[in-house]
Amino acid sequence: MPAMRQTRRAAPKRAPAPRGRARSPRRTDSHAWTMKLGAWAHARMRAAQYDGPTRRILVGFTLASVLAIFVLLAAGLGILDDMGRGIQTSAGNAARSAGLAVRLINVQAPNGMQLSEYQRAEAEVKSGIMADDVMFGIDPSEVRARVAELPWVEGVVVRRLWPDQIQILITPRAATALWQDQGHLSFMDGTGRKLGEAKETKSAKGYALVVGANAGPQAPALFEALRSYPAIAERTSAAIWVGDRRWTLRLKSGGDILLPETGMAEALAQLQALQASHQILDREFARLDLRTSGTLILRPTPERLSVTKAQDAAKSAQKA
Repeated sequence: MPAMRQTRRAAPKRAPAPRGRARSPRRTDSHAWTMKLGAWAHARMRAAQYDGPTRRILVGFTLASVLAIFVLLAAGLGILDDMGRGIQTSAGNAARSAGLAVRLINVQAPNGMQLSEYQRAEAEVKSGIMADDVMFGIDPSEVRARVAELPWVEGVVVRRLWPDQIQILITPRAATALWQDQGHLSFMDGTGRKLGEAKETKSAKGYALVVGANAGPQAPALFEALRSYPAIAERTSAAIWVGDRRWTLRLKSGGDILLPETGMAEALAQLQALQASHQILDREFARLDLRTSGTLILRPTPERLSVTKAQDAAKSAQKA
């Protein structure tokens, strides 16, 4: 066999090594980014030291932060409250020395309307204004809101009349009747709403009177019905709401007229007709019962009944 020649393969050539220092692999962890951001921020702060507008902004921000911290601490310790009270007291004393304190509270009604002494006193107390209060410290809107809470007040105007007067101009609700409820006498308006206690006997004269629990809200319907029957209305001294269901009219002569629970208008018409034909309201009786439709039950007074019995007895004796 012929001898085999071994051929030797040449080794591959290696690329020449780069000159200089070998590079380390790039770090991609979060710590590297944090260091870079910190370095960038530090560089910006160093640059801001040489930038006039930026430096002023930073100084202002720092001072504002320090001031805010001081205010919070002072408020927490009560220092600001003490300072505020001290300043307020000093300002109040200065205003009083200058004559800017309340000397007169003028409560009145507009356009010739009248307020009772009790109403004036109640409104003054409700206003919350005290003599010697500083004029600057009085808020007319707050005073107006307080006085408007009174049930007899319809409208309020509050003015500061410098240097030392407060004017409270009140439009009162119109009273149409008196309401006696559980022994207490109050004025009421046309809707049956209480306007305040009737303290003065003089101011309560001349008003119609309704009596009983819940009589006020029921009264407007009765008053409306009586307008059609003036002969009955002018002889009525009071209307009593009975059992929360019907009215009894008390006449000025002392007699009572019992009206029905339903059909009140028809009963009043019947009574008006009897007055026109027999002047029944001008006679003496204790009670006139109209609760049954078409029926009239008359009970005389005890005195009248005694006289009648005596007359009957005399007639019987004469016949005997």
